Amino acid sequence: MSSAKALLCDLCVILVVGSALTAEDIPVSLEEPKGNCTCGGFPSNTAKPGVVPMISQSPGLAVKCDEDGDNTCKQLCIALATTAKAKGPDVLCNRLQDVEELKLSAFYKVCDRPWAYADMTADEPLCCKDNKTTVCASAANATRPADLDTSE
Repeated sequence: MSSAKALLCDLCVILVVGSALTAEDIPVSLEEPKGNCTCGGFPSNTAKPGVVPMISQSPGLAVKCDEDGDNTCKQLCIALATTAKAKGPDVLCNRLQDVEELKLSAFYKVCDRPWAYADMTADEPLCCKDNKTTVCASAANATRPADLDTSE
């Protein structure tokens, strides 16, 4: 895909996601506390208290500090993770430098609540060397033909 088409696709995603969430759709009120929605990536589908995500982003969405706010934030984080699949590995490797067999899981956080798993984990492991994506050993081994036993 050409860079112009990729940019156009990125803009389409931003417009679609942006138009899907309008101010009227976001459950906020002046009487209830509101907080930022933050999306993060952890190396497993369990976030331990006090551990920070390997990568995080605050999209600037203010939501209620309740279950409705959690649901809105979760859906936004899933949408961001889904749209980042194409360029995500390159961005991650640029930030993380060297990693082996990383299967990042998506999480979301609202207000002072703990990180919550967004029910989304990478399909394939990620490997990086010197800030560049590389083929993981597990993927390389999966594509090799099995050794034939010729001792018979």
